[in-house]
Amino acid sequence: MNLGYACINLTLDDNKPNRRTTAKYLKKLTPQEQLDKLNGLLKENLTNTLKILKFNVEHNIKLYRISSDIVPLSTHPITSDWDYIEQERELLEEIGDFVKDNNLLVSMHPGQYTVLNSNSEDVVERAIEDLEYHSKILEAMGLSTKHRIVLHIGGVYGDKESAIKRFKENFKKLSKDIQERLIIENDDKSYTSSEVLAIAQDLDIPMVFDVHHFNCNHQEDEVMAELFPQILETWPQEETPKIHFSSPRNEEKFLSHADYIDSADFNQFMSQAKEWTDRDFNVMLECKKKDKALRKLRYELDY
Repeated sequence: MNLGYACINLTLDDNKPNRRTTAKYLKKLTPQEQLDKLNGLLKENLTNTLKILKFNVEHNIKLYRISSDIVPLSTHPITSDWDYIEQERELLEEIGDFVKDNNLLVSMHPGQYTVLNSNSEDVVERAIEDLEYHSKILEAMGLSTKHRIVLHIGGVYGDKESAIKRFKENFKKLSKDIQERLIIENDDKSYTSSEVLAIAQDLDIPMVFDVHHFNCNHQEDEVMAELFPQILETWPQEETPKIHFSSPRNEEKFLSHADYIDSADFNQFMSQAKEWTDRDFNVMLECKKKDKALRKLRYELDY
C-alpha cells in the first residue's frame, strides 16, 4: 500500500503548483503581456510540481494528485490561441520522465463544474473540453493511462435514472485516451457506492472508493464489506486499485474534510479491509494538511 496526497505541499516554502490569474485581469493587458503572464505562471506551476515530486521521492511518497489548475485558464476562450503544450513541452516531458523513472503514480481530478451528465448540452461540452485538457497534460508528460483522471457522476436533476443514462451516453463521446484514464467515484450526497459500482461495471471502467463519502451517503442495504472487494475488481489485474480516505471535520460539519487523518479510524478500516480482500490497494488522503497529514499518519501508525 502506498499513501498519497493532493495538489499542495505544505512543507516546502514555495508550494504553489496552481498559481492563477483571471480573464478580467488579462483583458487589461496587451496580447504580448497576456502571453508573457500566462507563460510565466505555467512555467512556475510546472517547476513547482516537479519540486513537489522530488520532495515526494525523498520522503517515499509514491502517490500524488496533480493540480487541475497547473495551466491557468486552460479552457477559457481568452487562452484559445495559447499553445501551452508546445510552450513547455520539455518541462512537461521532464516531469513525466521523473514520474516514470521513480515509479510514481499521478492522477488529476477535475472540479465540481465538470459535469458529464448535465441536462445542458453547453455544460456537457465544457465538461468534455475540460477532460480533454486533463488528458492532454498527462499525454504531454508521456504518461500511460494507468495515470488516471477521477470524476464524479454529477447531478441528479430530479431523475437519477435519466442522469445515469446521460452519463453513459456522454462517456461514449469521450476520446479513447480519456475513456481509458477515467475512474469514477462515489460522492457524499447524490450517487452511492452501489450506484457508481453499477455504472463502472457497465462501462467497464474502474471505480475509486471514497470511504468518507460512503459514510456520508449510503443506503441501509449497502454493506461496505460486500461492496469493497467488488469495487477493487473493477480495476485491471495489472494495476493497483486506489481508494480515497479522509476524516470528517466534526459531527456538525461531517461532510467537510478534517485537517488530519484520524489514525484510529484509518487503522480500523485497514484491518477490516484485510478481511474483505487480499488485493493490495493505494490510498489517496484527502485532508487539509496535505503532506503533513500523511507524514503524521505514518508516524502514528509506525508505517
